[in-house]
Amino acid sequence: MVSTIAQNVVKQSLRIKEEDIVHINASKHMLSLADELAIECRKAGAETTTLYWSEPVWYWSLEKLPVDWLRGASKTDLAMLDVATAFINMAGPADPKPMAKIPPDRWQANAEGADVWYRKAIERKVRSATLAIGTVTPQRARAYGFNYSAWKRSIESALKADYSKIAGTGRKLRELMDGSSHEVHITSKTGTDLKFRLAGRKCWVDDGILDDEDLAAGTFDTTLPAGFVNVAPDENSANGTVIFDLPIPIRGKLVRGLVWSFENGQITKFTATKNGDMVIPLWEKGTGDKSQVGLLGIGFNPSAKAGFLINQIVSGAVTIGVGENKILGGRNVSTFGFQGTLKRSTVVIDGQTVVSDGKLAI
Repeated sequence: MVSTIAQNVVKQSLRIKEEDIVHINASKHMLSLADELAIECRKAGAETTTLYWSEPVWYWSLEKLPVDWLRGASKTDLAMLDVATAFINMAGPADPKPMAKIPPDRWQANAEGADVWYRKAIERKVRSATLAIGTVTPQRARAYGFNYSAWKRSIESALKADYSKIAGTGRKLRELMDGSSHEVHITSKTGTDLKFRLAGRKCWVDDGILDDEDLAAGTFDTTLPAGFVNVAPDENSANGTVIFDLPIPIRGKLVRGLVWSFENGQITKFTATKNGDMVIPLWEKGTGDKSQVGLLGIGFNPSAKAGFLINQIVSGAVTIGVGENKILGGRNVSTFGFQGTLKRSTVVIDGQTVVSDGKLAI
């Protein structure tokens, strides 16, 4: 299975060539896959370097280093972007529990530092793939209450999806949403009733393959498993309420019963029935356009299963985000960004039903 994943990432998703310089970033529990990826890259004639991402050092840094230090991107990481043409990321803690002890201001500072790196990667047009299998660990499964074996099978199944086939669904969604100013109405049996407008912006489709069309359009990154389309809507247009029916993982806990109510584009209600303290203080401390709608996403991977950490790619799943959305071509500038996903909702765009009670209708 490891070799199959490595081959798909290198040959299909990133299309590594002889002229590439590939930087691989991996946690301890992902080093075996990192080796497989490096070998596949070198088979293609590319040069590689692998960085070991240390979980103890990362937690220590978040807890102990000055906040201003965290706001600054790593000079070493930035320097790597001067030569790298492709980046594969499998870094992240195996155990998420210590995350809950980190104060919100430190998380915010760390996010600001990471954003500096990300914006340079976009400027340099570095192709990148983030592998969600790096988050599948027994420790995370225990923290979130997941069945580890079922979770692992779900991720592996989604990774095996024939991306050349599901890309067709992504194109259909793009044709409907790309550049349109249509009205969007989202409802659900659990009480969601939210309306907003699209803003004539470009859609971003992640179908797992960074082809020439994606690169020409300015899309240089993919998250694997893939299968979703995102667009930044009109930030001032949201009215109504969204009640998320899937738990949202954050820092080792699951936020349940998240509710956002909007009036003229602004959040007027931000509550959760469980673990709201994991996200609401971040929102309260956030600056800028933190309360405006920022994202509409629709999943189209038929092999993915809901209820784990990649709900946004599940076929028929609908994701709503608020806050920072400049990466999508939106207007929100904020130190806060967050999103939740609906498993069973109905989405009508310009009078056409696109999702019906959690099932794609196109």
